[in-house]
Amino acid sequence: MRKFIWFSLLLLTSVLLLGACVKNADVDDKDVPTISSKPETEGGSMETGDGYGFVTLDLTIDVDDEEVISTSYDVTKKAEATYIDDLADIDVEGNDAMDELFYLFDHMRLTKDTPDEETIDKIMEHYELDDYSNLKLDVEFDEGTMLHIDDDNEDEKEDGADDEKDNEDE
Repeated sequence: MRKFIWFSLLLLTSVLLLGACVKNADVDDKDVPTISSKPETEGGSMETGDGYGFVTLDLTIDVDDEEVISTSYDVTKKAEATYIDDLADIDVEGNDAMDELFYLFDHMRLTKDTPDEETIDKIMEHYELDDYSNLKLDVEFDEGTMLHIDDDNEDEKEDGADDEKDNEDE
């Protein structure tokens, strides 16, 4: 009787194991989604997690002809960064600077095709600045494209010139 129980248990276990290993014939392969990936062109981006899409970035903003923002980001050989924001009283380097720059880069979403005016607007929005006297931005993208913005804010100069003319007229 013992042999019969052991034999039945062994047979039942074998049937269950073999039944679990059989491919289900009811499932049509056409219904199973195919997962594919498309490799990005040379360089990375924030969307792919391969970096920010650029290897160097230098940003300087002057307000009333006084430097208030100075950032540097360079990952050509070794990741290096500095971040100085006199408005928020921040002066950090290394990993702390990378942490601060992440928020700027995340807000900017800078690409080689981003128009200069949009780039400036996003930077000003990030730092909550209404005006600047000079903004310099130099970026080298992963594929070697360069972006150079050196903007002496003409609006500020024109407003100042208009004020001077108004004062002279009085």
